[in-house]
Amino acid sequence: MTDLRSFARDTERSVDQPPFDAMLASRRLAHRRRAAVAVAAAVAAVLALTLAIAGVSQLRHREVPARPAPRLLVPDWTADEIVGRPDAFVVKQLASRTDPRTLLTVWKRCPNPGPHHDCLGREAIAVVDGAGHRLVAVAAVTDALDQPSRAGGGLLREVGPGLWYWAHQDPGPYLLSATMSRPTALTVLDRPVTGPFGLPGIECADQVGVCTLDTRARTLARLATPDVPDTRWALPTSPGCGLWGLSGIGVRTRLVIQQRDGSFATADLPDAPLSTTMAEGGPSCEVAYYQGVALDQDQLVVSLDQGRSWQIRKTPLPQVAGYYEHQPRDRFLIPPHWADLPPMSHGLRAPGVLRPL
Repeated sequence: MTDLRSFARDTERSVDQPPFDAMLASRRLAHRRRAAVAVAAAVAAVLALTLAIAGVSQLRHREVPARPAPRLLVPDWTADEIVGRPDAFVVKQLASRTDPRTLLTVWKRCPNPGPHHDCLGREAIAVVDGAGHRLVAVAAVTDALDQPSRAGGGLLREVGPGLWYWAHQDPGPYLLSATMSRPTALTVLDRPVTGPFGLPGIECADQVGVCTLDTRARTLARLATPDVPDTRWALPTSPGCGLWGLSGIGVRTRLVIQQRDGSFATADLPDAPLSTTMAEGGPSCEVAYYQGVALDQDQLVVSLDQGRSWQIRKTPLPQVAGYYEHQPRDRFLIPPHWADLPPMSHGLRAPGVLRPL
């Protein structure tokens, strides 16, 4: 046995061993092979898991029924399904200034009518004249009769004999008359343009800012106005009259007045009046406002030269004297014969000096 062990040991020593570098390279190659096999196995496992999940997802997708399309809150009624229906009601009716036989009526129909007609419903506009012409058109979806808003029923203003402008977006804005076969859509030029003095102003479709309407070209262009916060503009303005408005709420009120060169200027109003309200609709391009000086007494302040000089008159409260307009929007009007009113003694002072903007 001892001789056999010695023979094996001598034989092992007589065999040439591979160099150390060759052994190291061989071990590294084996390690790489084992790592590659492991990575391939991991990738295969991940791929199998992904396919399994996708299969389950598709199976679940097929098993879950499709959801029905959302139901409209208000039926998609046509105008004829609203106007004159027994369950519809009249929201407002406007007569033409030139012909009382020409009437514009706004109808409303609700899926679930509520008390006092305060409900979510769809409106339609009907225009008729004395010659038998008639136009009906679907209007807006509104949620309340006595709460107008920019997203509500919009604003209707007569801009020609029997021709109404409907200030509203989606649908609208439109021109409407009884002789039309359908409402005429207006092209809205929403990029502000600088208009010359005397360009007539009107409410924009979104009722923000000032626009000018060209009934012949069927365009509605937004006018560039000063960026003065909390400014209410006197609208509409007649051709040849400049734009003007009242800025501020409560204290620190001021007038913003367009000058004849197209620029704008401002004038501060005296502090501490009981109230300050614009007096709109002047036939001679008046810039005017009411100021409360007593519980039952106002003064009317008027300028005929774009705020360079002022006249102050004693006047009763405009709402008592009937100088108030509800349609197409709430506003106080200047008395048509204001120059005949007596001068105001010991009243509030006139606005300050004009300052350019």
